[in-house]
Amino acid sequence: MIPELDRSVVVIVEDPFIRKLLRSVLTRAGHRTVEVGVQQGIELLRGGEVHIKAVITNSPEAFRSYAADFPLIYTTSSPDPEALKGFRRCRVLQKPFDGTQLLQALNEVGDAVTA
Repeated sequence: MIPELDRSVVVIVEDPFIRKLLRSVLTRAGHRTVEVGVQQGIELLRGGEVHIKAVITNSPEAFRSYAADFPLIYTTSSPDPEALKGFRRCRVLQKPFDGTQLLQALNEVGDAVTA
């Protein structure tokens, strides 16, 4: 389910356990989230109906076509610098991480992600 289209959202493309943690931290901090799979995330970006604050994913390669269009937070236990090629506003959030680190990474990807 996509939140109201007049609000900015953080798109979460992760496994279910990590999604739950991300959603909990982000909603407590006042961010709206939408949780989707890779294909749904691509369709959401392609549609342009929602202002994307950021995409949080462990599969940045899947979103490379949209690298200039949104900030990205790459969640991973083993960062691959090649995975971030083409992304202008991105941060690596190495697993395991806590809520404070998540919110800091979100703030660091740029002014476009202010709540």
